[in-house]
Amino acid sequence: MINLSLDKHLGIMTPATNKALATVLREASPKELEMLSKDKDLKSVITSLLKESTQNADSNKTLLTLVKNNPTLKDLGNVSSTIKDLLSSIKSDKEPLKIQSTLEKFTLNTKEIGSEVLKQKLQDSGVFLESKLKNVQNPQVELKNTLLSLEKSIEKSSFPVAKLVVQNIRELLATPTLKDATNMALLEAPKDEKAILKGIVKEVGEIVSKLNDAQKSLEVIKSKTQMPEFTQSKEGTKQNEIQKAPDIINSKVQTSEPLLSKETLSLTSKLTLFTDAQKLLPHEDVKDILSKDLKAILLKTTDEALRASHPNQSEITKQVDKLLLQIDYFQLLSHLSSSSLLYVPFSWDALEEGSIDIKKDKNSAFYCDIDLKLKEYGELKLKLALYEENQINVHIYSDNKDFKEIVKENISSLRSALIEAQIIPKEIRIFDATKKNPSPYGQEQREINMGFEIKA
Repeated sequence: MINLSLDKHLGIMTPATNKALATVLREASPKELEMLSKDKDLKSVITSLLKESTQNADSNKTLLTLVKNNPTLKDLGNVSSTIKDLLSSIKSDKEPLKIQSTLEKFTLNTKEIGSEVLKQKLQDSGVFLESKLKNVQNPQVELKNTLLSLEKSIEKSSFPVAKLVVQNIRELLATPTLKDATNMALLEAPKDEKAILKGIVKEVGEIVSKLNDAQKSLEVIKSKTQMPEFTQSKEGTKQNEIQKAPDIINSKVQTSEPLLSKETLSLTSKLTLFTDAQKLLPHEDVKDILSKDLKAILLKTTDEALRASHPNQSEITKQVDKLLLQIDYFQLLSHLSSSSLLYVPFSWDALEEGSIDIKKDKNSAFYCDIDLKLKEYGELKLKLALYEENQINVHIYSDNKDFKEIVKENISSLRSALIEAQIIPKEIRIFDATKKNPSPYGQEQREINMGFEIKA
């Protein structure tokens, strides 16, 4: 399953980080800028956009219109062609750049793309880079937050061991490593702090040990003090045995004791995950993302080309900038439309251009609009409605008689293929594209509340 984030706070709504937004603002007329903000200067407009993009849907709609109508962005072309052009420039040298193998993975023929391959291509398309990085948790930040929660959970306990653990926690939180830990540090150059981390995990281990020992002892004490009566034995009464224990036992352990709360027990268990210094290194997950994601690799390619003295440096730089602009364009549209807009770079000789728009309603039904422009048969539209997990309606719209005949001749094959995929075709119908036709979505389409678009 591909998780498509709809989070607006991805750090893409700044001209410095999004080339598409910078293009729109640079080419917008004074009147268009005034539509976005009452402020006149560009700096104030940008500040206003940053503030309103998460609060004002109307502001997003206005900017979305400017983005879609921007002549530079409208004439970007498709990603597949740009990738092929970039590959051609790179291959002209005997020693191709490292990005070549990554680009080749994004130019597979549709016949070579299985579900898992396609899923990976979409995840690594570059459109979700900031989202993936945002969702990576620095283990040092996670440890810091766990310690803060644990401190709050046990600070009201009257037991001496709790006071000691709280003091240990505060000392750990005061160390520069944990005090300055942030997720932004993931994007910085790794620091050699293995020795420091070993000291931290040792302290964490001691805290876990103290808490585990205290919790076991208190559980035993609680079970004894809750006994309704005590029997006499040769060694004396059970009550006498309890009274021989430290004075702490005299304050009978109640179920409300912080050291025995569900929260404290859970946090103690979670701390055991941070008793390995290797697991506190913050850059491992980020390295994996940056090594596969197309946008991340593109950002490094220009410098790589310059260092390698590639004969096509200027052309490579031009194509890399164009590809980054295309990716930023998809990111910006996704942000402004509260959807996830992405391209699917694949090779299909019969296809000139096309897009796929998928939506989901509150009842978990999916609606898919597919708009294609075929080289031989012209425009083709498909509307699909998938409901109850495996029931599907298919409406096909075309004005090309030859194409409609081909579809009619192959409907039985389409039904068989859907059934083989464990999808039950409830309805497959063909319509003239230029006529008014019934929607396969019925009344449910009014409740659509989430969507994403895939462009080829």
